[in-house]
Amino acid sequence: MRFGFILPNLLSPISNATALKTSARLAEAVGFDSIWATDHILMPEQYPQYGEGTEAITTLAYLSSATQRVYLGLSVLVLPMRNPLIVAKQIASIIHLSGRPLTVGVGVGWNRDEYGYLNASFSRRGRLVDEYITIMRKLWTEEKPQHEGTYTFSGARFSPRPRTPPPIWIGGSSDAALKRAATLGDGYHPNLPKTAADYAEQVQRIREMSAGRTITMSVRMTVDMRQGAAAVIDQLGALRQAGLEYPVVGFRHETLSDLVSQIDAFGRDVIPALRDQT
Repeated sequence: MRFGFILPNLLSPISNATALKTSARLAEAVGFDSIWATDHILMPEQYPQYGEGTEAITTLAYLSSATQRVYLGLSVLVLPMRNPLIVAKQIASIIHLSGRPLTVGVGVGWNRDEYGYLNASFSRRGRLVDEYITIMRKLWTEEKPQHEGTYTFSGARFSPRPRTPPPIWIGGSSDAALKRAATLGDGYHPNLPKTAADYAEQVQRIREMSAGRTITMSVRMTVDMRQGAAAVIDQLGALRQAGLEYPVVGFRHETLSDLVSQIDAFGRDVIPALRDQT
């Protein structure tokens, strides 16, 4: 089992440079495999928890120079709100400059107002995310990329092209998200479902639709190490039996001290207990 850490760049009372660097470096030191940034850009004021924080791709670029080993990830990018050509260039640039892989978690989002603020189509977001995934993969892999659709280009040169195309993990739990994960995704990365049985059902459905494709099974979840390591190990163990391979974990916290203590406890007590299992 591999482990990702959800950075406090959003949905956190401490989304500042000190907290981001301290938590990212500690996560690397205690054994996390990757660090992940959360994405929202401009949310309506009735969702204040989304209103303060740093932009996801910029945050990863910043922390790629503050860490040494950990891989990078987006959990998840609301891709249909963005220009996929710019996103592809940003991702490729971070990979090129950092020398490290970056997993691109993508989803369709849920807030119509945010789409409106960004002049993006909420009603077409499912079709757009499929097209944008295709566009990014063309830019990352083809010597002479071309596309005709929402964005049209040919006779263009894209650089730097990653040696290995960034994995794209699909977020969401709708029927469309499961099908997208099975047919387009390199991984599945939903928010934690209510029960391990629910997650097992999602995994099974994806496997049945995937035609034998290799898909990493992940989940985004929040834990509270103050409840004790045993409870967290039991929860992750049940999810592992349901098919989980790569949990991406955040911690409930109010202060940096609180976050640091939980990262340390997870690295000391939980990661060794589950990584050593075969």
